[in-house]
Amino acid sequence: MIALFRLLYGAAVDFRRHGCSSLAASLAFFALLSFFPIVFLLLYIIGFFVSQDRIGYDFLLNFLQGFLPTLGADLAAEVKRVAGEQIVRWVVFLAFVWFGMLVFHEVDYAINVVFESPRKRHPLISTAISIALLGLVEGLMILSYLVTQVLRLLVDYAPRIGGIDLVAIAAHKFLLSYVLPFALVLAAVTCLYRYLPTKRPAWREAAVGGVVLALLWEFAKHLFSTYVQHLSVYGRMYGSLLMVVLFLLWVYYSAALLLFGAGIVHRLQAKR
Repeated sequence: MIALFRLLYGAAVDFRRHGCSSLAASLAFFALLSFFPIVFLLLYIIGFFVSQDRIGYDFLLNFLQGFLPTLGADLAAEVKRVAGEQIVRWVVFLAFVWFGMLVFHEVDYAINVVFESPRKRHPLISTAISIALLGLVEGLMILSYLVTQVLRLLVDYAPRIGGIDLVAIAAHKFLLSYVLPFALVLAAVTCLYRYLPTKRPAWREAAVGGVVLALLWEFAKHLFSTYVQHLSVYGRMYGSLLMVVLFLLWVYYSAALLLFGAGIVHRLQAKR
């Protein structure tokens, strides 16, 4: 227990020393720039296989409700509205590569600042890593949607199999609200901690940081949901911009936790 406390305290000291608050703010800004381009590309890809109108909205709704507390439905509706503008769709599609790469370049830079990496990567390698991260995010979003649909089918057929309506519904809600987001965040963040630093940590060290991040993120998500329910004052202050402010605030918190978890992995790596 004392060793764990020292590890967390050391990571908190490193968090302040590396200026991670500013790095998290930078990540939040670039995430806002990249959000719509990434979503539109995903909808464009899905449109090759299925009808984009309904399934695209369901896809966004399922994903955003799991990862953006209380903001998912509003953001999905806004994306659907903007996606209906043909000229906007093409402009964003053409700008996708540029804006989509920015946030992943920044993630690469921020993680290596926390790990105190002595050398920088070649720009082409950084670009390749950004593309790989982009593919990882898209893959996780698609996987999230597929798992959601499978769980929904199981809930629909469970009563016919064993007459367990309440159990099926409760399990469905628990899996979608807690287990699925936790598992996806844990897998993605562990891979980030393992492969982004120029001096790679061991899988065990990366997994420890991933578990800490996933637990803190899950706790922060539900705390943020409670906080958002008491924002009538801010609604009058920001008006229609409130959703953008909340999006930035949540991504900022998530980015700060990501960098804190990276500090834990770096501390474990330094002990070797």
